[in-house]
Order: sequence, then C-alpha cells, then structure tokens
Amino acid sequence: MKQRIKSIYNYFRNLKLISVMVISAIWAGFYQRKFKPETIRYCLSQGEERFMDIYRPEDPSSQLIPTIVWFHGGAWKIGNRKAIERVALQQVEHGFALVSVSYSLSDLAKWPVQCHEAKAAVRYLRANAESLGLDADRLITAGMSAGAHIACVLAVSADHEQLNGQLGEFTNHTTEVAGALAFYPPTDFLSVEEDFDGLLDYYAEDSPVTDLLGETILVAPQKADLASPLKLLRGGCPPIFFLHGDADPIVPVEQSVLMHEALLDVGADSQLMRVPGYTHGDPRFNLGECSERVSAFMRKFVAD
Repeated sequence: MKQRIKSIYNYFRNLKLISVMVISAIWAGFYQRKFKPETIRYCLSQGEERFMDIYRPEDPSSQLIPTIVWFHGGAWKIGNRKAIERVALQQVEHGFALVSVSYSLSDLAKWPVQCHEAKAAVRYLRANAESLGLDADRLITAGMSAGAHIACVLAVSADHEQLNGQLGEFTNHTTEVAGALAFYPPTDFLSVEEDFDGLLDYYAEDSPVTDLLGETILVAPQKADLASPLKLLRGGCPPIFFLHGDADPIVPVEQSVLMHEALLDVGADSQLMRVPGYTHGDPRFNLGECSERVSAFMRKFVAD
C-alpha cells in the first residue's frame, strides 16, 4: 500500500515538475520576445553541442554588465535552458544580463559531467566577457532545485580538480564566481534522513539522485559527497542567498539550513529566507517579499 501511495506521489511530482517547466518556459518566451537572447555554443560534450542564451538589458547602466548564470531545474532529468524563473528574468529589467545554460540530463550523462559543463560555461564567459559586454568579475550563478544544486556547487568549488573537467577551449581560466542565488537546493545527499516523509526517496534505485550518480547514495557515498555542495565547502566562498519553503515535500528545508549554517561557520556571507508554507516550485517565490529580497541581494553586485 505504501509503495502504491509513493507511486501516486511520484506521478503527481512529475506532473508538478513538468507544470513548473511549462510556466517558466512561457515567461522565458515573453522575455525572449522582449530581449531577443543571443544563442552561443560554449562547448562540445557527450558528442553534442552545448549552448547558452544571453539576455541583455535594454539600457545597461555600465559598459560591462553584471551577469546571472542560470541553470534550470527538473531533477537533473527534464527541462532545458528555456525554463527560467520569473524572478530571475526580472533582474534583466534591473540592469543584469542573464545567461541560461544547457547541460546534459542524467539519462545522457552522470555526475560530474553536468558540473564539467557548467564550469566550461563559466570559463567561456570569463574568456569572452569583454567582447560579450559582460563583467567577468560579477558572475552570479543561480537556479532552482537541481539547477540551484549546480549553482551552489560552482560557488563553493572554484578550480576543484575533480570537478573542473577539461571541456571547452578555455581551460586555463578560473571558474570563480562572485555569488550564488539558490532556490530550494539539495546540498548534502547523505544528510537526508532515510525516513524523510516526502515525495522523493533519495535512497531508492529509481531516485533522480541515483539517476544522476549512476548508483544509489548508500552504494556510492563518495560520489554523493562529490555532488554535495556542503561537502565541497571551503573558506573564501562568495555570498549565497537561499530561498526555501518549509513545506517542501521534495527537498527538505533542512538542506538549505545546513548549508547556510556551514557557510556562516567558515565566515562566508550567507542569507537564508525560510518561507512558511511554501512548497517546491511554489510560484509565490516570484512575488512579493521573495522577489524584493532577491532584488536586494542582487543590488549588492551592482553597488560593488
């Protein structure tokens, strides 16, 4: 009976993820028409080209534009670079460029390929920042769910030997970023309780995490740690802002809490907005106080 309930939960979870992707794609379509993004090939991976879309503000306040590097969500299994949260796209109207990056889904490649691609994208932007009109010293990674996970990994693992990879033409460039914006990210896979009473069993053979790693996290704990931002944490991390609902049934809010506290312990600038009653992919993250707090966090990169 419990397994049947889980199956029903998983069915609706996938529907929810798909619906979030659809809504985000609609908003991205609106901004595509308004800002007409430039599409650029940034590397070849797994025999396929990887692309990024660059959205630029109509009237940038500086010659070199501070830039959000966005990674879409979708449990590492679904989604594409057209799926961008409204609150992130709104920053283009506030003077930021936004670069939405494609990466390999878990049916094509296992971790750390996704990280190698993401870092190749950062290196490409750094190497070509001036010609693109972007500020290489003000790159802020961002994403929701699985995309937030990738954004956090990049923020805490600059020039990490195992995670850097050798993709792209610009392997001599650093992968350091100036900050990160993370909506409900998983940050430490092995810290999720096995009896977590949510819609996702992190330890199951059919878990999205298992699909990402290629093995269950109990069979391959070292792989799980290599994919966990909390376990990659070091001194000198850039500012990170977490937004997480305490009713999230897919990524427990403790994942953001643990990461936030660990960052503070190493002297990093970390902010956490824990929102009562909000769930995973809650559209209210794009509105009201959440939107205001995101914009306030982003303004520090304009001021600096």
